[in-house]
Amino acid sequence: MSKVAFYTLGCKVNQDETDSLAQLFKQHGYFVVDFTDKASVYVINTCTVTQAGSRKSRQMIRRAVRNAPDSLVVVTGCYSQTASEEVAKIPGVDLIVGNDKKHLIVDLVNQKEKSEDKIMVSPRQNLSEFYNLPIPAERKRKRATLKIQEGCDNFCTYCIVPFARGPIRSKPLDEVLDDVKKLIDEGFKEVVLTGIHLGSYGRDNDNATSLADVVNRLGEVEGLKRVRLSSVEPTDFDEDLLKAIEASPNLCNHFHIPLQNGSDAILEKMGRKYDSQFYLNIINKVRSIKKDAAITTDIMVGFPSESEDNFDENIELVKKVRFSDIHVFKYSLREGTKASKMSNQVPSDIKDIRSKKLTALANELKEEYNQKFIGKELDVLFEQHSNGWVFGHSSNYIKVYCAKKKDIIGDLRSVSIKDLQDDGVFGEIKGM
Repeated sequence: MSKVAFYTLGCKVNQDETDSLAQLFKQHGYFVVDFTDKASVYVINTCTVTQAGSRKSRQMIRRAVRNAPDSLVVVTGCYSQTASEEVAKIPGVDLIVGNDKKHLIVDLVNQKEKSEDKIMVSPRQNLSEFYNLPIPAERKRKRATLKIQEGCDNFCTYCIVPFARGPIRSKPLDEVLDDVKKLIDEGFKEVVLTGIHLGSYGRDNDNATSLADVVNRLGEVEGLKRVRLSSVEPTDFDEDLLKAIEASPNLCNHFHIPLQNGSDAILEKMGRKYDSQFYLNIINKVRSIKKDAAITTDIMVGFPSESEDNFDENIELVKKVRFSDIHVFKYSLREGTKASKMSNQVPSDIKDIRSKKLTALANELKEEYNQKFIGKELDVLFEQHSNGWVFGHSSNYIKVYCAKKKDIIGDLRSVSIKDLQDDGVFGEIKGM
């Protein structure tokens, strides 16, 4: 039996797609092994959102070639999509597969000996269909992710993702419902809806359906305990979505709403289509219909021309919103984007200082949010156990630790929260 190994860089969508690719290879008779083991095929699912992502992608490609010179080295993902010629120059790369051809990867691998073509990448304008990948049969956790949307048309000035993922397209609603029912049959209690621009769901189909429709329909699915939205842009919270959120019986009380920056001047230069007051209004609307909602976000520091005053505005808005968690990241110049041509690039040492300051504030706010639930009860979906502990996440995405008494992985249990612990809270399982 042929063996295949995978290495994944970048976002959760990439990680989920690797799980699906592994399932695809299994369906064709391959045995999946660890990346450090000997395999006949090595697949590197790359990232290019930052310079570091591209650099790490190149490093892993070279490592695979060096460690297994007689094996087939296949490169896919966003770096291969945006820089296929660059990837092709790396000695030892056998096949480059664009994001739109991931569903064909096994056939392309099996046909490689008969074909001289190395690059299988389509230009952005040809990325027009939503291609289904198989739902992985095995998951390490009891929370399933389901990709229902692909692509982005926003073209924020710093972002290369629209070039890497193509225009927006959506999985048909009936297929979404069928996939969710399959996941329930496999024993999953929570489904996380993912996409590159999740809130644009249905807009490629003349708005015949929307994310609000998905939330409403999933609220009717028997046996589905939880639905979680991975990330929704502030401009996508229209009245229909807010009504669906309020009415849903199983939508998680956790909303990841990217801010990117708290300075109106910087938001305008980023091409973000909203200002800080608009963002605050959306947060207030969500909190008015979902008590104690966890609001998480992404914030970039060091965007070109970001001054100390701009950064202070960032800090002030964060303090106003009081996020439960923040993904802080530093601006990374990406060739081909508008921001790469902007003057006043911020020095790396300044980016480091601002990143550390904002991260420290984020940690304080996370602890403040978690503290509110001491003495209360949370429903927790238990996912993993380690060193005598069992842990999982609440609806509002607090990581909850409990002493392990028996195997309850996959169970949804009520937990009495006792104290803060590590990156979450400690509690006692009710009735045990």
